Amino acid sequence: FCIGIEIGNENLLKNSGEMPVAPFKTGGALDLMISTNPNADPQRQNPVQGDYRVLLTLSEDKPWALIYRAVVDGTKENDKIPFSSPWRTITFDQVEDISKQIRLAGLEGNYEVAIPLSILRLKPADMLSVKGDIGILRGEGGQTTARIYWNNKATGITADVPSEAMLTPALWGTFHFVKLK
Repeated sequence: FCIGIEIGNENLLKNSGEMPVAPFKTGGALDLMISTNPNADPQRQNPVQGDYRVLLTLSEDKPWALIYRAVVDGTKENDKIPFSSPWRTITFDQVEDISKQIRLAGLEGNYEVAIPLSILRLKPADMLSVKGDIGILRGEGGQTTARIYWNNKATGITADVPSEAMLTPALWGTFHFVKLK
């Protein structure tokens, strides 16, 4: 799975990396949210198995990527990763560092990211459509100052950890896969 983004900001991905499971709080990043379950209800309000988030940033000038898996069969309640604020908590069944499996290329603020399909557990086929969104996080001084996404325009909040972590598939767009001839 390849993504190309033209931003024109060489420092976009700069991130302090102070929060090991939440770099979406500590600076800039590229963000991919995708459902690999073509049978999931497209209007669902909550994530299901196959809904993922891949967050890619630079910490200490090295690529750092995490995959957030919202629902994974067999995950015990005690093993879930919480994201909390004073008024609520959301959880992910898994958060995994995939930095060694991701390829990042960048020049003058333009980026290209390659993510192995096996990580996403995605099996593209001609005419397959899945929900997804892509965005950028802007940061300054070790904190995230703005969140901007292609389809979900309700992402402006930067002061509530659960809101920044959560997946909202009903607000994502649609990715279409077609076989090139």
